[in-house]
Amino acid sequence: MRSLMVVVVLAAMEGVAQAQGEAPAVMAPISADPTAHRHLGFFLRVDLAPDYLHTSASQGGSSVALSGVGASVGVVLGAAISEDWIIGGDVWGVSAFSPSASNGASLGDQTLSLSGIGLNVTHYFMPENVYVSFSPSLVSLSLGNDQGSGSTNIGFGARLLVGKEWWVGNHWGLGLAGEAIFGVNSDQGGGPTWVTFGGAVLFTATYN
Repeated sequence: MRSLMVVVVLAAMEGVAQAQGEAPAVMAPISADPTAHRHLGFFLRVDLAPDYLHTSASQGGSSVALSGVGASVGVVLGAAISEDWIIGGDVWGVSAFSPSASNGASLGDQTLSLSGIGLNVTHYFMPENVYVSFSPSLVSLSLGNDQGSGSTNIGFGARLLVGKEWWVGNHWGLGLAGEAIFGVNSDQGGGPTWVTFGGAVLFTATYN
């Protein structure tokens, strides 16, 4: 009769031999996202920054200009029609809080705003992730506060962005962009035509 110790030793040796004979388990490779760090499919960009806005008009030999600093905000929603080419809608607005008037008039707590909605075209230059974005738009210029406001007729304008983004995820990018805007609007009631310019350095967040 074998001793208990001999049985334990023989069983242990048999277990080791079986373990050595077994093929090692192979982990299935994790597939990478083929769309990561590429501009394909759904597109969303949000931008926000302080800005500068200037508008002017002349009528009957007299002219007036309004200017000041405020905030710029925009949202582009669309999709890639081919890699690095984006088509979408752009809703944007720029403003000047308590703008100053060239004729010395006091505007108090008024806010000057140019708002637009347009068709956006964006192209990315890869792999630098630099882009140019252009939005011809319908625009409206307004001036007012909580007690009331006035606005122009709908006119034509545009927004141009040149920016760079850095990937912070497979599909998210954060970046900076220079913005230039303009608008041309006729005043209501046969008033003068207002020509508006503005600009900002934007902070952007993009999902693509």
